[in-house]
Amino acid sequence: MQTDLKIATSQGIEVTARSIYLEEYSKPSEARFLFCYKITISNKSEQKVKLLNRRWLIIDSNSKEEEVTGAGVVGQQPELEPGQSHEYLSFCTLETNFGTMEGHYEMLLDDGSTFFAQIPRFYLAETLNQFDKPKYRRGQIITNEQEEYRGIITDYDMYFMNDEEIYNKSKYKPAKDKPWYYVLIDGTNAISYVAEEHLQVDDNQEDLEHPLLDFFFDGFDGQKYIRNNKTWDELKQA
Repeated sequence: MQTDLKIATSQGIEVTARSIYLEEYSKPSEARFLFCYKITISNKSEQKVKLLNRRWLIIDSNSKEEEVTGAGVVGQQPELEPGQSHEYLSFCTLETNFGTMEGHYEMLLDDGSTFFAQIPRFYLAETLNQFDKPKYRRGQIITNEQEEYRGIITDYDMYFMNDEEIYNKSKYKPAKDKPWYYVLIDGTNAISYVAEEHLQVDDNQEDLEHPLLDFFFDGFDGQKYIRNNKTWDELKQA
């Protein structure tokens, strides 16, 4: 795992950027390369700050530029007291296997003034893996000891991206900032959304039974099921 972090500091606000390539969700033959990036914003100043807006400049290796602006980050406008940090993950899709991202956050001070905190230029590259990828892959057979079931991973999110009501119903309250998986539960017609920390590899290679198994998978290669390209939207239309 490479750890060449990119860091920029503006008026005591330190922004750190890392990226990884998600090959399972990329389709090079269709010029689609998906990257996940992790941003850490640390308030090393002596004042409280609030993140108001963001601006990104994304450039691929064909020199195609895209500008992205908007309020907050992933739906939030975090407020940071001195010494506090905010970390989040997001995604970027390129038409090439290499590109760069850079930009700034507009920050609000308690006195009502604003300034721009620089986001350092960092790389999106097929060879870069600057933080941990999901522990489990699509098509892998797993067990959930808490809920006592076997299942097969259909898809995953890099962090909790589902309905908050689902999380509130969980009595375990697992971490939201780590991968979550969509799992077909063996012997039922149920689908589970479960945190990585609750899963482990199932060494039992017995076949699974689920009505959606043949929809999402095209067989078994001896170690895992082979995930096809069908999407959840296609399932809704079936």
